[in-house]
Amino acid sequence: MQIVFETPVFGFPYRDLKFPGQATDEVILFVTREAKVMLYVRLILTILAGIVLMGAGVIVPGYLRSFGIGGWGVMSLVGLLLGLLFLVGGSWWIYMLWKRSVFILTNRRLTKFIYSTPWNRYNLSLSLDKVVDTGAYGRGYFQAMFGIGTFSARSSAGNRREKYFYIENVRAYEDLANYVNKVLFVYDREQERLVNFRPFIPLLKGEARKQFMGQFPEYWS
Repeated sequence: MQIVFETPVFGFPYRDLKFPGQATDEVILFVTREAKVMLYVRLILTILAGIVLMGAGVIVPGYLRSFGIGGWGVMSLVGLLLGLLFLVGGSWWIYMLWKRSVFILTNRRLTKFIYSTPWNRYNLSLSLDKVVDTGAYGRGYFQAMFGIGTFSARSSAGNRREKYFYIENVRAYEDLANYVNKVLFVYDREQERLVNFRPFIPLLKGEARKQFMGQFPEYWS
């Protein structure tokens, strides 16, 4: 078994994955992270910031030399090393937060683990019987260009913003909302059958999905 936080790529049908707090008879129907494009954007910004710091670490001490101030060589080396440390350390930090922050849909609940540092996280769960409705929406040109958006589920506890369970910047967000609605329908009527309900397969539709699912006759939907 693999822990979801350490798994680089999630593959259907998710039977070999485990997460903290998972019940013995709890089945994962879908697990995902933010779209990789978000990771790439953050890495590029971090690398650019690191390059700027490295450049400043070399250029600024050079001005000190023109004023006859000594020690500029040591300061240039220190500035270069600090910029390099920011570049490498910041890239590692960004990657670990992306890799370990996951959303999981099971036959019992929606749950997400969000890492604020590579060592600290918070967990938020919403049981299926508390979900009133779901939504899916994209905002802005960037999300439209890369086909990413937000999936949300509203809790029966109220209509305030904090009562919404949501995941941002995921692919196939509309298909995910439709799939969760199917899960909720089955949960209300034949809850015990969710154990063998077809896990969510993003970006695979029609005949291609039908042929693929032929390899897994134990699932129904």
